[in-house]
Amino acid sequence: MWEVFNQILSLFLIILVGFYGRKRSIIDDTLTNGLSRMLLEITTPLLIISSFNYDGNSSLAKNTIKAFIYGILIFIITPFMVKPLLTKIEKGKRNILQFAIVFSNCGFMGIPITAAVLGEEAVIYASIFNMCFTLFIWTYGVTLFTDAASFKEAKKLLKNPGIIAVFIGLLLTVFSVKLPIVLYNTISLVGHLTTPISMIIIGSLLAAIDFKAVIKDKTIYYGAFIKLIIIPAVLYGISLLISDNSLVMRTYVLIQAMPAGATTSLFAERFNKEKEYSAFVVSFSTLLSIITIPMIIALLL
Repeated sequence: MWEVFNQILSLFLIILVGFYGRKRSIIDDTLTNGLSRMLLEITTPLLIISSFNYDGNSSLAKNTIKAFIYGILIFIITPFMVKPLLTKIEKGKRNILQFAIVFSNCGFMGIPITAAVLGEEAVIYASIFNMCFTLFIWTYGVTLFTDAASFKEAKKLLKNPGIIAVFIGLLLTVFSVKLPIVLYNTISLVGHLTTPISMIIIGSLLAAIDFKAVIKDKTIYYGAFIKLIIIPAVLYGISLLISDNSLVMRTYVLIQAMPAGATTSLFAERFNKEKEYSAFVVSFSTLLSIITIPMIIALLL
């Protein structure tokens, strides 16, 4: 237990490194954007591939199927659960909050924290969740900003480096292929840069928050409470109800405890809807998650 919490403390100390770097102008927008691309297109895909190459148990195939089913169900059920909780909020902000609550930061934070807390096998299930995330964000997610799903964009998910990495990992598993040790070590070393890079990026983003503007809007607090406490607590309650304490379920509870994904701001910018508000939602939920994530981890361990 203490070893895990020491790991979590280390993650948040790395966030402080990113915060310090931004405040001292060592890290700027250009460097943050470059690190983000490196994270999404290089280190995270390699972390996923290296996770599939571990010596798993015989239940891995069964759990992989379960992970797909659970992932799809979460993205079908969560919107129906969240919508009634937001009815009193005006439409523009309501859609932003619904998007932010449904779509967690499963890339920048979810996969690295899952790797640190639950281990390599959990990264496989987190990666599968991310596949479901990508499918639903370009269909249901887009409908929250427009009147129709972007099926054209949905087709692009097959070109997503993270999705390609999952397919490669599945092939390695199905055909029992073991990578040469030199290649595996290279992939693993670069892949494990994902955690420190992601935490530095988050610290840099937090340093740019206008906290005075954030605290004025109570709906941001409300949305963060639903995202960081209600959603993971309900999923954890379901796991108790169905007596499922599997690694798949614990991984998904942890993933759902992550703050709003940066895609909330990206989509708001792209579709020109509540851009400043969406940035505040993402920033505040990320800041608050420093407190709430350890609470959820305590439930899971």
